[in-house]
Amino acid sequence: MRKWFTYCFWLLFALSSCEEIYTPNIESRESVIVIDARIVFGKNDNVIRLTESNGFNEESYNYPNISGAEVFIIDSEKNERALAETSDGVFPVYFNLKPNLEYKIKISYRGNTFESTYETVPPLPDLDTVYGNTENKIIKISGNNDVDDIREIPGVQLYTDISHEKEMPYYRFTARKVLQYTYPVEIPWGGEILIEPMYSWLSSYPRDIFNIAAPAEFSTITNIVRHPLFFMEQKIVIRPDQTFYGWILILNQFGLSESAYNYYNDLNKQLGSEGRLFDPLYVQARSNLKCTTNPKQLILGNFEISSYKEHRFYVNYISKEKGYLIKPIPYFYEIPAMGEKLSNPPDFWESTSKTYPDEK
Repeated sequence: MRKWFTYCFWLLFALSSCEEIYTPNIESRESVIVIDARIVFGKNDNVIRLTESNGFNEESYNYPNISGAEVFIIDSEKNERALAETSDGVFPVYFNLKPNLEYKIKISYRGNTFESTYETVPPLPDLDTVYGNTENKIIKISGNNDVDDIREIPGVQLYTDISHEKEMPYYRFTARKVLQYTYPVEIPWGGEILIEPMYSWLSSYPRDIFNIAAPAEFSTITNIVRHPLFFMEQKIVIRPDQTFYGWILILNQFGLSESAYNYYNDLNKQLGSEGRLFDPLYVQARSNLKCTTNPKQLILGNFEISSYKEHRFYVNYISKEKGYLIKPIPYFYEIPAMGEKLSNPPDFWESTSKTYPDEK
């Protein structure tokens, strides 16, 4: 019996002595350059920004700007333009690109030189049709998988078809959703109380993974069919006295090069991976930037040239029988991000029967 107790004691001692806190040896690396170099053809407000990354264990989300770098844009005819640094890490691009030329970027900083591959100016993008399908959007309130934390939001999912005959098309979409609503306001007038409508609007910007589009992989067909754009809620009201008047969707379409599309696609694989068994594998984003003086020196980001076109649509739920109205808006008014206007709607206010200056 004594031997048995002695054996148990030494067994428990051996097991407890094996417990040790594991501290991973994470390789430390100096901060690296992060570049935001997206030039939109035809726009005069293009800016290239250089910042500095944080270490793995740093909790700060404030990425400091880099000062003192030299930035050049070089075209395929070997013309080199130096960009002026207007503030720390900020380099506006004041000249216009030529569609028949290719361009690359060169950055010199702390004895290292970084260069991109040559990028073309993509042709101007366009859409064939935009249509919708009535759907419910599933959202998780707290990020858990409990039934009580899941909500279904009724609305319409917008889709687009884009046809091409020759070139392989690549696109990225962003959007601004302008919510229209009214509420009554009491106004004293000559001893009486008048009720006037307050026309109100509020903008939101859908933020998820990058919305990119391309033909089906391993296919020779260049058409893009039923590409999902953005989800539009059936209605949003915060107070009982508010009346919903539909959405103005400002849809931004960017034509991309294949290398830019691959870069965003790799980023989507990173952003969409949550560590589950069947999640896409984490991959290194394929950047077109390399250090020509030291291959081991990293730079994060990508040099991108894109073309651009804006589309606008009025989206509103009509009825269960008629579904949703998705009406193209041919006239582009200036729309502030938010605001209110008493009694009369602003000039950009949308409705089912609205006409525009160019229409008779």
